[in-house]
Amino acid sequence: MRRVRCKVFYFIVALLAALVLGTCGLEDYTYIFPVPQANILAETNYRSTVRIPSNNPSPPFNHFSIFYRIYVSDVQMPTTVSSTSYPQINSALSSDYNAIFPYIDSTTLVNTNMDSLFQGRGFKYLYLLRNGAVNAADNILTSSVLGTTLVFDFSSQTYPTVTNTSTNTVYTLYRSDGNGTFNPRPDYTFVNNDDLWNPDYINSNFNADVVNKSNMTNPERYTYVAMYIVAVGVDEASYSNIYSTPSLIHVFLLPDPWIGP
Repeated sequence: MRRVRCKVFYFIVALLAALVLGTCGLEDYTYIFPVPQANILAETNYRSTVRIPSNNPSPPFNHFSIFYRIYVSDVQMPTTVSSTSYPQINSALSSDYNAIFPYIDSTTLVNTNMDSLFQGRGFKYLYLLRNGAVNAADNILTSSVLGTTLVFDFSSQTYPTVTNTSTNTVYTLYRSDGNGTFNPRPDYTFVNNDDLWNPDYINSNFNADVVNKSNMTNPERYTYVAMYIVAVGVDEASYSNIYSTPSLIHVFLLPDPWIGP
């Protein structure tokens, strides 16, 4: 009888140990949903339509962030829908895309710190201008845009904009100054001005959001901007930011300056 009791005791201990060891290392992640890449329709080199899903509960979802980086080029591509054009535009654009691509629509690379990923590659946060007020896109693209459609437009003869088609609200896209750490030249707009691609200003003091291109042969200068959208939330247990995987909005060709009315 004693031997039987011992066997039962060791069986129970072994079972409990297996349960403990089996759950050891498993982590409970708070998850927020990305904008699926299939929800984004990019056209030629100047327009993109982004359908924002309505499936993110708030909390933990808080807002969407848009990361951008500007690339100088001596090549004017009629379309930037395919990534095959990126090496011709600027090798840094191709390198950035190749580094970020594995995260797009990934089901395994979730909960990666997108702030570190993008800012580590020189990307900045997008700002939006409306009625003279400048806001981080984070403050505009909140739960109010869930289930809506955003249209990004880089057509010539106007400042690039994003429009919420549900409310017909239009915002002018605005460059970052890194919270005061650099001074964009010549201004904050996404326009192909001379000072934007001037190598004298492509540094951490002025155009820290721009990357030059080496060995350019064509004297003409063009600028492109890559934009990615990420959902951001707050983990209610740790109070730290959590991120969705990113999606590429588009690689836009910046319009040349024009003489407006």
